[in-house]
This record gives sequence, structure tokens and C-alpha cells, in this order.
Amino acid sequence: MYDLIIKNGNILDGTGSPRYLADIAVKDGKIVRIAKNIKGDAAEVIDATGLTVTPGFIDSHSHSDNAILEYPDMIEKVEQGITTSVGGQCGGSVAPAALSAYPLPEEKKCLATMGSFLEAYKDAELGSNLCIMVGHSSLRKATMGLDNREPTAEEMEKMKELLREGIRGGAMGLSLGLIYVPSTYAKTPELIELAKVAGEMDALVVAHIRSEDSEMIEAVKEFITIIRESGARGVISHHKVTKEANFGKVNHSLALIDRANAEGMEIWCDVYPYTASSTGLMAAFVPKPRQAAGRASVKAALQDPEQRREIMEATKRRHGEDLEWVLVTNCPGHPEFKGMRVSEIAKIWGKSHYDTVYDLLVDSDMEGNACYFTINEADVETVLAHPRAMICTDGSVAKENPVYHPRLRGSFPRVLGRYVRERKVTSLPEMIRKMTSMAAGVYGLKTKGLLWEGMDADICIFDADKIIDRADFVDCSLHAEGLNYVIVGGKIAVKDAVYTGVRAGRIIRNDF
Repeated sequence: MYDLIIKNGNILDGTGSPRYLADIAVKDGKIVRIAKNIKGDAAEVIDATGLTVTPGFIDSHSHSDNAILEYPDMIEKVEQGITTSVGGQCGGSVAPAALSAYPLPEEKKCLATMGSFLEAYKDAELGSNLCIMVGHSSLRKATMGLDNREPTAEEMEKMKELLREGIRGGAMGLSLGLIYVPSTYAKTPELIELAKVAGEMDALVVAHIRSEDSEMIEAVKEFITIIRESGARGVISHHKVTKEANFGKVNHSLALIDRANAEGMEIWCDVYPYTASSTGLMAAFVPKPRQAAGRASVKAALQDPEQRREIMEATKRRHGEDLEWVLVTNCPGHPEFKGMRVSEIAKIWGKSHYDTVYDLLVDSDMEGNACYFTINEADVETVLAHPRAMICTDGSVAKENPVYHPRLRGSFPRVLGRYVRERKVTSLPEMIRKMTSMAAGVYGLKTKGLLWEGMDADICIFDADKIIDRADFVDCSLHAEGLNYVIVGGKIAVKDAVYTGVRAGRIIRNDF
């Protein structure tokens, strides 16, 4: 007796091949048979007539590891078809713990290293599967705090050993967040030395590169140098360029990636399907050297008129005067402003745009996030169409926040609806490959990403003529349309885009 049979589905197996009509039988979390007219009893039968059946989607760049301890259901992930996420990105991972966290309380001692964390949570029940990178900022914080300097030889060796321990323990590789403190303080030779550890262990190096605006091309070249010198495989995170003066540069950057691969390197990228990015207000509006002093110091500086003026002038040189393009998504000190533009809040307060941002930060004890509408849709389409581009959310889960970037909930349905069906950026079979087997291959997920016999039964079933995201920047909580079922580990985790409460996901450790 089978656990589940999916009948009469139009199967896209994840390879990029055309669809074909067949049934799929599932037993003990595995695909055990694919054929026409499968006979036999099953505990559950899904009639997929007229629907498309694909491997479960893989979120190639996420921050889900920072939520699993308190929000293991990962609802926003699985409700858009994501059955596996790659967390620990942008240089920040849940482990190893920062120096400032020591001594660790008993219940958090597993956070001392990535290996101990992965071992402690190996049996955790999650709504969606999760694998994790070791973050470079986390390595630095655990070794040398927030210091803006090069590591000593001893500190360098400690970071290497923490990275080795994490990869041996099951992490997928090293992630860099080169716009974030303290990762941003690292010079290229430090990054190459750490990347060599990943390369020696057949692990990945994934990077939020040093610039995504005027110096994006130079930042891509730096990353290619890191990959060339280390021998590691690499991924450029959420590849894009921001601000109108830089629109079109992705054509150059993608050509650089193509050239590097032609030379024998292995480099990919990922992309999310929106024209707005998202990060903390402090990261966007306080210069990095100031951030190094810590939140309390920055808050004190913003409360001093002269120091605020200096911070403001330095930031204006980067962003200009008008901040109408900034939408506040999380502001603990002023929850009434969630979902409003900085320009709207400034008008209410009768203040300049920059004073508004800095007062929001001070009143929120330096917490706060926003979306930044600075990306060109033509560039998004160019990256989406590239044969080595995977799909991602670049997000965690909503937690308790009522306002957030809709990519947390809508990225994958949006790609299928807007960019495949409506704008025809690429074919449906090719986009499914980008969402499934490509990411599985890059991250070494050997039993994921393909609808083949013997593979894990992580499966999406949807109406290709209807699937679309509905979440937007005003109402982020709207469920996708046209997503009929999401199956994780052979169990129905989502029906009609609504989570069933089944936690069949697990933490995945590497199998290099």
C-alpha cells in the first residue's frame, strides 16, 4: 500500500525536459514509482488532472535559520511551494555565537559552533527542510568581535577551524556579507584564505558582494578573484544593481560570470523577482565605520546634533536628498508607521527625510527595517533569464511582523505567474529547473530537486495557467493563487496555499 498517489499530473521533472503525463506513487517519504495508471491502494490520492506537478521549490538564498528556534513551521516558505531553504546567508548564521554572547547559558551552548548546533537540532521538526551556511560575520564576531582590522595569524587560524568544524558538521559552506559589519572590514586576502578552506572541502562560497550600486562591477570582479584563487565553487547572492545611474550593468556582470566559467571556474547567482530590496535602516543609513562602534554608540551619535549632521552628510552623498523610495516595514518605536514611506512620515512629523529616518532609529533603539525601491525590472528579467541563475527569497519568515517584504511569501509564485506566464522571460520547464534541480546540484542536495524514482517526495502541484503571487507591499499576508498542494517528505504540508500544520521538514546536512 502506498502512502500517496498523485494521479494524471503533467509532470515537469526538474531537468528542463518537456512535461509528460503520469502518476506518482509515494511511500515512506520517497518517490517509489512514476508511471501511467498506477494501480494499488493508497492512504491518500490526489487528482492532478490539468495540473502541473514539479519537484518542491528550493530557496537558494534565505535567512530561515534565524527563525527556526521560535518559528519552526516556516509558514511563509512552505505556503509558496518552498520545500527546502538554504539559510545562513549574507555572512550571518545562527552559529557560531559571538564573543559578546559568552558565557553561553546552558540552553544555548549548542550555538558555540555550527557543528554543535546542527547536531543538537538534527531531529527538529520543521515545516520545510533547511540547510545552512557558516556566516563570515559570525566567524569574525566569534573570533575578534566587531573590530575593524585584519585578523592576527592566531585569529585567522581560529576562523578557519570554526569553518572546518561547521562544514564537517554538515554546513554547506561559507557565506559572505560584504556590506555588513563586521564582514565588510575583511580585505580580499582574508576572504581568499577562508574560501580555500571551503574549496578544500568541496563546499561553496556564497557572497552578498561588496557593492550593488556604483561599484557593483568591481565587487563582482573581487568575488571572481576569490573563487579563482581559492579553487572553491561560488554563488553571487540576489544578483542585482540598484539606482538608475547603474541600470543595465547586470549585462556586464553576467558576462564576467560567463567568462569566469569558460575559464574553468564554477560560479552561479540567484535572484528574487522584485524591484525593491530590504535590509535594516541602520545598515542603509549609517556609515559602516560608525556601525562598528555598536548600536549604543550610534544611537548616542544620532542624538548629538553635530554628529548627526556628519552622519547625514556622509549618507546623502550616497543616497541623495529624497528618500521617497524607502518604505518602513518594521519600526518597534513607531508601529503606526509600518507600511508607510519615509516621505509620508516626514510630512506627518514636519521633518526632513533624513531626520525622520534617524528619529525612527533612535526611538526604536536602533532597530528597524525597510524596503528600498531602487531596482529596474528589465535588469531583474535579465538575471532571471540567465542559465546559471537560481531563484530565491532572500528572506526569513514573518515571525510576528504584520508588514514585511512580500518576497517572504510570494517569490516563487510570482516568478511562475508574472515572469514565465505573462512576460515569458523563459519557458516553464527551464524555470522549474532553476527552482529545483539547479539549486539541488549547486548545494549538493542529492535526493532533492528531481521527480525521479528514489528521490525525496518533496513535490509541488499547481495550475500553471493561474499560479501567481497576491502578497504585495500593502498587504503582505495574502496567499498565492493557483498553488494546489505542497508535499514535504511525502506528507501534504499545504493545501490550496494554506499550511496544514504538518512538520515533515528536517535540517539537512551536507553529503560532500
